Amino acid sequence: MPKKRIKHPRLVDRDYEILEHIARYRLTTREVLHRLFFTDSEVNAVTKVTSRLVENRFLNRFDLHSGKSYFVFAPNSARLLGISLKKTNALGPQALVQNYGILQFCCLSEHPRERLLVQELAQRFTDLRGKHLRAGSFYIDSQSGETRLASIRVDHGGPSAHVVRKCRGDLESIVSNKAIAGLINEQRFMFAIITANEQKVSDIQEALKRQTWPVQFRVEAVPDLGPLLFMRNQFTGLEESATPDTQTEQPPSTIEGASE
Repeated sequence: MPKKRIKHPRLVDRDYEILEHIARYRLTTREVLHRLFFTDSEVNAVTKVTSRLVENRFLNRFDLHSGKSYFVFAPNSARLLGISLKKTNALGPQALVQNYGILQFCCLSEHPRERLLVQELAQRFTDLRGKHLRAGSFYIDSQSGETRLASIRVDHGGPSAHVVRKCRGDLESIVSNKAIAGLINEQRFMFAIITANEQKVSDIQEALKRQTWPVQFRVEAVPDLGPLLFMRNQFTGLEESATPDTQTEQPPSTIEGASE
């Protein structure tokens, strides 16, 4: 994102805010835009703005599920912001679930959050670099009164035990990073798991309790993720499957921790 907005005669200030928002989340929806930028207006006002931006090739619209749409950059906005034209295409099935889950978790939750851009992550944590970081999946969590760097994992529909194994793998991959290890020792790092319904939240929480962790967890349902997962699995046959594993519980970590 450029530090200074490049003025365009067909864009107003709120249009730029919308484009900057999409740069953060890769996509957006009318519901999210209404909550963030049109709180004093009806949803119809959002539709008028998105229709104008689509017509002027600043936004592309694609089907989401159940008659809903999502928006990404179009060629004019990509060129304006110096962003690859690849970002103007529809998201692939896995990327759509991942980014839509994060969008909903951050922007439509009872507790507003903000996904960190890669450059923001680097600015806040100058020593945080290296492989296995999934740099686009972080936010700052202050919901419990403590400020922590949080890594987001979106449940793509696999069994609860598989989601927990994924989190264990994430932890083992990033704990070798000295900056992350320092945050863990200071209890300033956590994981957030996004899933589709409250029953899955309970199942994942129970699976987490069967292991010892050096970090806390936030497990939250994003109800609109369910229909998207159903459509993806129905039409593409894709589903996050659990790899057979005879060891259902990982050995306890040497650093004690609690799960929320």
